[in-house]
Amino acid sequence: MFVQSKAATFSKHKNGLAITQRMGGKETLVQWSNGDRRWVLTQDLAGSINLMGNLVDEEGLYDV
Repeated sequence: MFVQSKAATFSKHKNGLAITQRMGGKETLVQWSNGDRRWVLTQDLAGSINLMGNLVDEEGLYDV
């Protein structure tokens, strides 16, 4: 369920949740355990990528 970053040198980018994808699946929005939320290249993720879905509130902001 959790993904890891193969490319990040920032050690706190671990145990992330994949939320959604864009660019035809080439980029994945990941919420990291430290609270950081970033678009990362899907190919740079390790682990099974199970999307949590489009969690968007009424203002169009991601709310995880």
